[in-house]
Amino acid sequence: MLDFDWITILWEIANFLIITVALYFLVFKPIVKRSDARAAEKRHLMEEIIKDRQAAANELTKVETRLKNLDAEIQKITSKAYEQTKLKQTELLEATHEEANHILQEALTEARKQQQYEMEQHQTEFVELILRISGQALKHVTPDAVNSALIEELNAEIWDMGKTDMRQVQAIRDSLTERTPTVKVASAVPLTADQQRNLVRTFSALADRDVNIELETDPELIAGIKVRIGDLIVENSLTSQLLDIKEEINTSLEDFYGNND
Repeated sequence: MLDFDWITILWEIANFLIITVALYFLVFKPIVKRSDARAAEKRHLMEEIIKDRQAAANELTKVETRLKNLDAEIQKITSKAYEQTKLKQTELLEATHEEANHILQEALTEARKQQQYEMEQHQTEFVELILRISGQALKHVTPDAVNSALIEELNAEIWDMGKTDMRQVQAIRDSLTERTPTVKVASAVPLTADQQRNLVRTFSALADRDVNIELETDPELIAGIKVRIGDLIVENSLTSQLLDIKEEINTSLEDFYGNND
């Protein structure tokens, strides 16, 4: 049974939540606010274009009013020309209206794309920051029992490979050219003598011959182990699990933005 220091774990979780909330209000929320401000600025520009179009329409109305008050004879002479001019003006207004709508739609589309891009960038940075903080917190609160459990799980996984996938086992054996292959082992903390013996026994069975073991301590694993023998690389560590979580989050974000395009 694992012996966890719950007080320390709860304290670290509380610190983590405080940091997360602080990052939300100090980093993420201001960034979203700036993105919204840019979008509002572009909308304001489009509104100015529409106002200009409306002003042009008002001026046209004034011109039409003046023409109605001209001498009837002049109206008769210029009626045809006026109708043609009016038609051209209408076509021009329609073209202006269509162009304004086109510009507005393009601006809004570009604003949405820019905002989405910035949101994706900031969310990716935010996820990486949270996972980095989580990794640092786990380094301080993870008990030795978790490290031992991860090593035992990897050991059991290799044993199960010999029962469930002999084709892969044979491929690994064929890739070993040395008479006595070397197993390179990186662990978050130094391995005990029993753990080393278990790994030697497991990988000797996998290779079907005696193996040497080359040990290395890698604190970046947080807890657990990473092993390489021939073409086989296996890892069972908290760092690899955090990376899996990161990939799942990034995939979920990509699906979310893809569904909202």
